[in-house]
Amino acid sequence: MDIIDALVSHHQELRKLYQASESDASRFDEFVRHLVVHHTMEEKYFYDLLQKVADARRDSLEAVNEHHIIELIIKDAEGFPKDHGGFPIKVEGLGEYTSHHLDEEEAEIFPMARARFSPEDLMILGKLFLEAKQKMLAIELPEVPAQINQRAAGSKQVQASSQGLGIGSLK
Repeated sequence: MDIIDALVSHHQELRKLYQASESDASRFDEFVRHLVVHHTMEEKYFYDLLQKVADARRDSLEAVNEHHIIELIIKDAEGFPKDHGGFPIKVEGLGEYTSHHLDEEEAEIFPMARARFSPEDLMILGKLFLEAKQKMLAIELPEVPAQINQRAAGSKQVQASSQGLGIGSLK
């Protein structure tokens, strides 16, 4: 599968995850995880190269900038309690902006890239994207132990370490 087909396939998956997270807040983290992995690998195996093509540079930089805006929306939504009545609005905002971005890539950027890269290069990049995406999605980070979460939630104050390490200590 070439890079463009691989990206479009993952776009479809992202759209489904967005729809699922709209009706089930517990699916939000999965949506975000896929989105972050997608952007990371898309930038490495697609946009970093497309930016080197003179007449595609501006569009490529704009798309990467949209990734950064999506990351800001993610940070805002992640800091919001999932059981809060306003959380669905956060999910909707992220999903709408993401959907607009995906539509724009598919309609404008991907056809431009297909015309500028050889089919062989697109196939190699697609293989790399799929391999990296699979590896990154398979990584499961360990959870913070419940007792640390409880201590943090019960903490009245976080102080800077007296050793100058920049690490706060919980009281």
